[in-house]
Amino acid sequence: MASMSEPAAVGRASRPGVEIHYEVYGDGAPIVLVAGLGDDRLSWQPQVEGLADDHQVIVFDNRGIGKSTIVPGPYESREMAEDCHAVVEALGLSGVTAVGSSMGGTICQYWALEHPDDIGRLVLTNTWGRREPFLEALFSHWIHLGEQGDDQGIAESLLLFCFSPEYLEANPGAVQEFYDAERPNLEGFVAASHACRSHDVLDRLSEIEHPTLVIAGENDILTRPQLSVEIVERIPDAELVTLSTGHVVFWERVAEFNALIQRFLQ
Repeated sequence: MASMSEPAAVGRASRPGVEIHYEVYGDGAPIVLVAGLGDDRLSWQPQVEGLADDHQVIVFDNRGIGKSTIVPGPYESREMAEDCHAVVEALGLSGVTAVGSSMGGTICQYWALEHPDDIGRLVLTNTWGRREPFLEALFSHWIHLGEQGDDQGIAESLLLFCFSPEYLEANPGAVQEFYDAERPNLEGFVAASHACRSHDVLDRLSEIEHPTLVIAGENDILTRPQLSVEIVERIPDAELVTLSTGHVVFWERVAEFNALIQRFLQ
């Protein structure tokens, strides 16, 4: 992924044993974008470009990737939610719109539960709320590839599970772009894969009181749409939108995804 424009501010949020690198773009009501497995802050470039004219957009590298500390694993989604809290605390913010994709969505679930005042509105896209046999097997496979040092195998597997065939056919250059971008630190990738594999908070989602937008991809074979339905059925003030995409909705349908965020904030 290419570099983004110059940020308005750059900082590091500190917690015991870890520092989280964050960047701030634009001005206005704050939106915090929480990335998925193997993605750093640069994965949100289309959203930074599309939203920062009207909002303050905060992106950061999860622990174990990019410019944040690579700490020994395994990680848990609950502790990664504490990293989110540290970022908004460092910026003196509350009531942000939290947007989490895939693993980022699992992190945001815990963030909303453990620090409800941090968040005003919640967007969960292509994510899950419970341990599920297919996901457990897939994350176990990725853990194995990472432990074997097979970053090419990880990139190839991620590509197959993240994008719809229609998108790849229409955007042949996206394959090489994805391969170039998806070379995460393997220690951090394995540690975060453990967080994905163990995430299980479905029984607590009824405690989330924030207005919540849940976005699913109709052709998502990684986090099938039914997993989004389960989340919507449990969060009291939740709305489900399903788009005809694969797993990475915010890349496949940039304009539509950004418009959904804008509409949700009105």
